[in-house]
Amino acid sequence: YVFRHDFGSYFLNKLPLLMKKILLFSLLIISQLAIAQQDCDCSKNFDITYQKIRENYAGWADKVTPKNQADFDKITAETQQKIKAIKDEKECFFALQKWFDFFKDNHLFISPINPYSVDEPADAIEKRASKVPQLSYNEVSLMQFLKENEAKLQSIEGIWESDDKAYRVGILKDKTNPNKFTGFLLTDKDARWKTGKAKFELNQVSPLRYASTYYYADFSAEKCFSREVKNFLVIENIYKFNKVFPIPKEEVNVEDINQRLADYRVEKLDNETTLIVLPPFTMLNAVELIQEMLTKNNDLLANIPNLIIDLRNNPGGDDFAYTPLFQSIATAPIIRKGAVFRATDENIIGVRHELETIQDFPVYKDRLSPKLQGVLRKMEANRGSFVNAPDKEFSFGVYMQNPKKVAFLVNKNTASTAESFILEAKQSPKTLVFGENTKGVADYIEVRDWGLPCYGWRIAYPMAKSPRLPQNPIDNVGISPDVKIPDLEADWIGFVQKYLKNKVN
Repeated sequence: YVFRHDFGSYFLNKLPLLMKKILLFSLLIISQLAIAQQDCDCSKNFDITYQKIRENYAGWADKVTPKNQADFDKITAETQQKIKAIKDEKECFFALQKWFDFFKDNHLFISPINPYSVDEPADAIEKRASKVPQLSYNEVSLMQFLKENEAKLQSIEGIWESDDKAYRVGILKDKTNPNKFTGFLLTDKDARWKTGKAKFELNQVSPLRYASTYYYADFSAEKCFSREVKNFLVIENIYKFNKVFPIPKEEVNVEDINQRLADYRVEKLDNETTLIVLPPFTMLNAVELIQEMLTKNNDLLANIPNLIIDLRNNPGGDDFAYTPLFQSIATAPIIRKGAVFRATDENIIGVRHELETIQDFPVYKDRLSPKLQGVLRKMEANRGSFVNAPDKEFSFGVYMQNPKKVAFLVNKNTASTAESFILEAKQSPKTLVFGENTKGVADYIEVRDWGLPCYGWRIAYPMAKSPRLPQNPIDNVGISPDVKIPDLEADWIGFVQKYLKNKVN
């Protein structure tokens, strides 16, 4: 999918339709190159890919330099030789992907109709599976155990069902470690995933809070954090489970569902701290959803001194989505520096047709038309060079006294426009960044895509770069947190909450 920045207005769910319209002229050109599928070969896709990236990618001159020209020529020649005989599209994809890797830019990629995966040897999966615990219980024997020991059970112990009904699991305390619990299947899923196989493990770190390990279908493991909310177990960013037996003493209410269980929410953690968990900015309705979240919870933002904005795993998207938060962050105007566009004939075509297309979409027209018109004029007058989009200032008549401190919570999957949000917000002295280095995908921006002649593929490339370059790059490094959260810390939100309470005056 395509991440947009600065002018970003097209979300993940909307891109296929809108981008086809935006690049209609481009697609007509490409369609003349298209040939019957049986005549496709990998070289045709590579030739077009090479030409489009060389002539339009904003990072070309930064990535292909006199210093590494020989290395680039070598990998290009090797790729051209290798793909001559390739007819299989999956093999072609991975051959071209290796060439793309030279650029080290996650905004530069091939977009196939369906993702290709690397086939893993069965014995490797079996080896991982053998290390995942296997309990001897089935649902009948577990039910009997639970009934016989109900008075001694912890709240987490029992029978649980996932919110999508895909998994029914039992959870029991470990026989030797009173803080460890295992969630295991109560029905067979396939030949490897048998009844009793552990689906996740929980290690209690505080009341109703757990450092967790979740096992995916191929038995690969992910470290995560889980929390109990009355009759719900939330394995964050993975699954929610509802307790079936024993019958819970207390069930969630509407307030719990909206403020504690929702994936994207505003939650009052205590009298000093509010948490906002933001949706990915690629969501179709991210702008409206975030604005609604803020409007409904204005009192929390206006009357509580500490705010945590959770940006973990946010891939970026539309930068309009997060601008309503500036009023809670700013102490003075926040300036968004305009992107630096590469003015080529094909980039001009892309901007021109984007400008024409958004006239049919009032929301996008209002947001984008003024800037796009200005950039287009500059590009047309300066073909073959780079032009600056105008800066945008966010200022407010009244700056909010609360929150007094704004903590951004980030991880290695915080990327693209989510990183831009952090950099813009750091203009305010209110802000602190917690977590680990972000992904580092925000130097080359304004991503557009172009159709290739074979396999229904498209290539995506940035037509602009950040005005931070070359002085302050972050690609492949990320934004370093002001406060690194310790590796062994499971409850990141709890860590930030305590830090703000104890260490920030």
